[in-house]
Amino acid sequence: MKKLLRLLSIFIFLVTVSHSDVYAQKKSRKLKKADMAFSLEEYSKAAELYKKAYQKTKNRAVKAEIIFKQAECYRMSGNVKRAESYYKRAIKAKYPDVTVYLRYADVLRMQGDLDEAVPQYTKYIQLNPTDVRGEMGLKSCNFALKWKDLPTRYKVELMPVVNSRYSDYSASFGNGEYTEMYFSSSRKDGLSDKIDDRTGEYFSDVWFTRINKKGAWSRPIVMPEPLNSEGNEGSVFVNKRGTVMYLTQCIVEKKKALGCGIYVSKRKGKLWGATQMLQVKLDSNTTIGHPALSDDETVLIFSSDLAGGYGGKDLWISVKEKRNRWSDPVNLGPLVNTPGDEMFPYLADEGVIYFASNGHVGMGGFDIYKTSADENGAYILPVNLKSPVNSSFDDFSMIVETGGERGYLTSNRTGGKGGDDIYQFELPALVLNLKGIVTDSKTGAIMTGVKVQLIANDGTSNEVETDNTGKYEFKLMPLTSYEIVVKTEGYLKKSVNETTMGVEFNKTFVVDLVIDPIKKEIILPLIKYDFNKAELRAESIVDLDKLVESLLDNPNVLIELKSHTDFVGSNAQNNKLSQQRANACIAYLVSQGIDAGQLVAKGMGEKEPFVIEEKDGRFKVGDVLTESYINKIRFKKTRVRAHQYNRRTSFKVLREDYVPTNDNK
Repeated sequence: MKKLLRLLSIFIFLVTVSHSDVYAQKKSRKLKKADMAFSLEEYSKAAELYKKAYQKTKNRAVKAEIIFKQAECYRMSGNVKRAESYYKRAIKAKYPDVTVYLRYADVLRMQGDLDEAVPQYTKYIQLNPTDVRGEMGLKSCNFALKWKDLPTRYKVELMPVVNSRYSDYSASFGNGEYTEMYFSSSRKDGLSDKIDDRTGEYFSDVWFTRINKKGAWSRPIVMPEPLNSEGNEGSVFVNKRGTVMYLTQCIVEKKKALGCGIYVSKRKGKLWGATQMLQVKLDSNTTIGHPALSDDETVLIFSSDLAGGYGGKDLWISVKEKRNRWSDPVNLGPLVNTPGDEMFPYLADEGVIYFASNGHVGMGGFDIYKTSADENGAYILPVNLKSPVNSSFDDFSMIVETGGERGYLTSNRTGGKGGDDIYQFELPALVLNLKGIVTDSKTGAIMTGVKVQLIANDGTSNEVETDNTGKYEFKLMPLTSYEIVVKTEGYLKKSVNETTMGVEFNKTFVVDLVIDPIKKEIILPLIKYDFNKAELRAESIVDLDKLVESLLDNPNVLIELKSHTDFVGSNAQNNKLSQQRANACIAYLVSQGIDAGQLVAKGMGEKEPFVIEEKDGRFKVGDVLTESYINKIRFKKTRVRAHQYNRRTSFKVLREDYVPTNDNK
């Protein structure tokens, strides 16, 4: 991710090693030049100088030091494949700083080699257990494996016309219609033909493209001075009217880098005016970049390593006071910022902030996250946008159209044209359907021509009839709760609730509806009892709860609950026990809010043996489980099951004209 360094004058990298006296004594002139280039963040130049210094050095400790610094140069300039090779060499050369294991694991993870990264993170944790970066890396490997196999609905596509074989990054909308785009690029034919010693590419400039009459993006053109200069330009933000531009400029004078800052340019006609530094209250020698502003241009989010942050570069917020002056920056807090780097913010609808970070749990290098403020103004824990928005490589600089369903991001993932590339993304609409079959609970027969109503929580409703297979079907909306209602003559009304709240993927809900005939006795199959007991079993509550729903849907029916026993015991005992069982059901229904006047409890004792309605093992349809029938059964388990069939509760509708009472309990 070469441009991370180019856009913000990244803090001078400090190698956490204790230089030995031997190293200091053996430091050659070439090595001093290489170290100087490294300290100035001229990583491309430093890598070449270290190569020459290595050839002139015989001391093993110095050689190991040089190999590690070469790896750092390649990592910081975006060549992670070569960095991997050099970190591996540094470990083999017995480089003493344990950070080498962390860096090696990081570049392995950035290339998607998670199986190899895990043992390196584990090794680093063992050697340096107090550094949270090891645990974060290990967690990231586990999450990356899961997210890769469960991609979100986002569709991400490369933009071939906009990109080049050089680095192209940080797209910005050029107007409120989203028909113009500014972006940064280090391609040829920019304002300068000089090579940036940090990256080994040309200095980056701001380029422009627009959608032509054919609806395609036009060939990009480089913006002239004063927007572009001899240094690096990038991370542009343009207001919706297309009249004011905020951009990061890294000034270079007499081959000396003077740091980066946020500058403002105003457009008059077709020409952009001279850039003027944004007046944000900062400490001296502090550089900032990556501006993101609210629609009214009164709130500014930017990235910087200001004092008082949480490590690396953090996101800060500043509010416009007057004209070009802004308030003291306030850090977005420890839930957003980490010991790593947070960069490339974008302020979207309703205060949502998209940004890139390598400090949170993620898939690779930099990942894209989003956050927003809670009711107290504190920013909440960011959400990783997962695959395919994020990859094992660097993903950053996401901008989003109003509504959040389309936009652009930058990535150096495989499959691009070279270096960083700009990708277009889109979030397709959720496809949500509901279907099911309506059947008779007594006979199991499918119900054709039955009306099924779908009522949404916003009051809208839709109605269909079941087809000749008993099937019904509806399309659903996201973030909506529904009631599915079946009401047909001769049957109890049936309603079921369903919701699409929290559903993130395309889904078909299957809700089969079993409706109860009014004139027939309905067996409650789970209302079973232990021998000589009237207490309800735990599984009995399932069917009783279904009956509760049915009675709440049908407040005008009067039902009779009949409980039965097996033939063990006297008639008097069984009559008493069956009445107790029926009463237990009634008591539960009333406890759930059912009008007691709707319920009649009747104990049948052993008078009505169960009749088998469906073939069940050794039982045939039509078998009557009388005392003489059961006594002839040879197998004990079959006899036990027969007794259980007789210990049952059923219900049937007596009337449909019941008037609910106020004191239903």
